[in-house]
Amino acid sequence: MNPRRLVTAFATLTGFGLSTPAVAQSADDAQPSADVRAPKAAESASEWQIRPRWRLQYDVARIDGPDGLAGVGNFQDIRRARVGVDLAMPYGFSARVETEFTADPIELTDAYLQWSGRRVKVILGQQKAQFPLDQESSDLNTSFLERAAFVSAFGYTRRTGISGHYVAGDWAISGGVYTDPLVRLDDVEMNSKSVDMRTYWSPQLADTKLHFGAAYHWRDTNDFGLAAMRYGSRPALRITDTRYIGTPDLAVEKEQRFGLEAAAVRGRFHLASEAHWLKAQREGHKDPIFFGAYAEVGLFLTKDSRPLNGGMFGAIKPRKPIGGGGLGAVQLNLRYDYLTLNSGATIGGTQNGYLASIIWTPAENFRLMGQYTKLKYTDAAIKVDGNRAYTVNVIGVRGQISF
Repeated sequence: MNPRRLVTAFATLTGFGLSTPAVAQSADDAQPSADVRAPKAAESASEWQIRPRWRLQYDVARIDGPDGLAGVGNFQDIRRARVGVDLAMPYGFSARVETEFTADPIELTDAYLQWSGRRVKVILGQQKAQFPLDQESSDLNTSFLERAAFVSAFGYTRRTGISGHYVAGDWAISGGVYTDPLVRLDDVEMNSKSVDMRTYWSPQLADTKLHFGAAYHWRDTNDFGLAAMRYGSRPALRITDTRYIGTPDLAVEKEQRFGLEAAAVRGRFHLASEAHWLKAQREGHKDPIFFGAYAEVGLFLTKDSRPLNGGMFGAIKPRKPIGGGGLGAVQLNLRYDYLTLNSGATIGGTQNGYLASIIWTPAENFRLMGQYTKLKYTDAAIKVDGNRAYTVNVIGVRGQISF
């Protein structure tokens, strides 16, 4: 792809987005909550609906660090370029197919068939597998350019399988049985297998929406584990391949992941926090346990609020968008992001991350984000003159449009 052409295209789309009053945003790419239908099923036996969906995110960033550090400099690239379709069918059935064009070759993100009842939902195909809150929320609605470091380090990716979801008022539970993503499926007996579960309780207390959740994941890596695995995380950017924190190659037979999450929204204010542990089971070796966590707070400068429904954060819908008599929504966010990949004899490094972001949402289908990140590493995977303790600073900007 020619970067100049992509920038020109993005500028054209930006102008279109700013000239259009709050257009309905494409549905979130999360499935698990039974009270959030994605995509929405047809309401009558004779009704069929088809709706295209697409998104484009373009990132520009700079990474600075000590003299001689690898991977620093200026970066710009398409973060996401997705095109897909939602199909609603009679009797509660629906389907979604979506592709990511930044991958080489082009890859599927979602490819599933869904049936939705009043309290129950069943999904078959490639989908999200009971992800953490930060990952469960659509990438269109995150508070920062990237999710918490543990999300990528612990390998929370879409997988192929069948899942069931049940909701009863403020409480919901979901679980599924999965194997590898569709593109990796070959020998059924040798593909990885996993069981994943997540539950949450989201009561309304006066003017405050609360959220508490827990998750458990078990995976047998099978032939995937025969190749050496490495847990690591990029420096709060996905458009670079550098990982300053990362374990040595490990032969992992099974994984267990545990997670706790909490969040709250009251008017313009929100907070969220998660803690996750990963146990990597290795034959003949002591099993390392890695840990990641974050805590964030956010505040709108405008009279807007961050939706928290169905076990995830939803899209910001400005009360007064551009074209509707206002300036849109403006939000400030702070986050502390911790990840340690040190456990016993396994040394992968520790990260203490301090992030600040500002988000302007002039209309529901358009977003501009700016972010500053300070990352303090110890036992880093990449040395600087033999030193494994240093600080990296990242400044990033994202433009986003979606329908």
